[in-house]
Amino acid sequence: MKDGRNLGDWKTSYLRHNRTFVPDDDGDPMESVANHFDVAMLIGIGFLVVALNSFGLKELISSSDVTIVKNPGTSSMEIITKTDGKIERLESSDASATGRGAAIGTVYKLEDGQVIWVPDGE
Repeated sequence: MKDGRNLGDWKTSYLRHNRTFVPDDDGDPMESVANHFDVAMLIGIGFLVVALNSFGLKELISSSDVTIVKNPGTSSMEIITKTDGKIERLESSDASATGRGAAIGTVYKLEDGQVIWVPDGE
């Protein structure tokens, strides 16, 4: 060029002027792990909900109170109660209790094996 600048200076200033600054996405390879963890948690929670529904225990994830009796009438009987969002598991034992008490109702066992408790006064 005639004004004293060479062609290389012109190209460098033109490229520098029109450059767009793009952030470097290749900097941290662990950046996508957080997204994978979130997706894995959602899939895990989905499997838990499906499993509870398939076993007929969807009441455990609802807001209603529920009582479940496992192995009724056996020595390995368990009572699972959910009250106000708190789940408790009670296991039967061979221990006996002594003391004074009052009758609070009558328990009936039907022919089909169903056990019914009727409170006194009803």
